[in-house]
Amino acid sequence: MPADLSPQLDPTHLAVVRCPAGWQPPALPADVFVAVVAGEHEVTVVGPEALFADEAWGGVAEQIDGGWRRITFPGPLPWELVGFLADVASRLATAQIPFTSMSGFTTDHVLVRAAHADLAVAVLSGQEAPPQRPGTNP
Repeated sequence: MPADLSPQLDPTHLAVVRCPAGWQPPALPADVFVAVVAGEHEVTVVGPEALFADEAWGGVAEQIDGGWRRITFPGPLPWELVGFLADVASRLATAQIPFTSMSGFTTDHVLVRAAHADLAVAVLSGQEAPPQRPGTNP
């Protein structure tokens, strides 16, 4: 993998929201990042924190966890690419940064806490991870 993974940090603060199983979101806004994962036991929505102030979006939320930022790796990333997210995970783990990931058809994204966003971009751009921060797991 290249040293610089070309991460792009979105300035929008996101929330990860748990909604009841079977809930259908209203029309998706065209100008913002929104991801919906519908499963048997819940519907998870990732979108701008401000979106969930709207009763149609936030009114049914069972849990709202704000304070996330999205880092995008511009694509297209080929389907045959092996180990890309493993490299991302390794770099973030070395810097003690928890994350979650999601993929579009040709682009991968990771969500990190807003407090870790700048450090995450730095290590994903090829900078060395700092020494272990106080209060993190060894």
